[in-house]
Amino acid sequence: MIKLSRVVDELEMVNDIVDCYYNPEKDEFFTSDIGDYGNLSVDEIDELFSESIILPTKYEINEYQMIVDFIETINDIEIKNNLQRLIQGKGAFRRFKNYCIEKNIIQNWYDFRRNKLYEIATEWCKKNDLEFDSSK
Repeated sequence: MIKLSRVVDELEMVNDIVDCYYNPEKDEFFTSDIGDYGNLSVDEIDELFSESIILPTKYEINEYQMIVDFIETINDIEIKNNLQRLIQGKGAFRRFKNYCIEKNIIQNWYDFRRNKLYEIATEWCKKNDLEFDSSK
């Protein structure tokens, strides 16, 4: 049985450069950064990846959509409107985060994001028939 919090921790590591994988037989996570596997043969690397399950990718996680959804939860119209404007164009993530810090709602964002990652992790476990422990 896998702890859902472990899956969420790994999802937080997903980015443009590496994908994350889970090997149920060994109960371990690893990344696609092939530089970490210099001590394994090509066959061993192939076996490792073939026995493992890829976690949702950056595109499946879609943090931008999370931001849009988070903004919809904000009751203060001025903050909501400013955030909707700030997330347009290049540098949207940085502007969003800076404004959340300025308005003292950054922890609300982190909590919202973490909850969304738990939802994604839960669906991933179900889709891959993995038993999981949802305690945090």
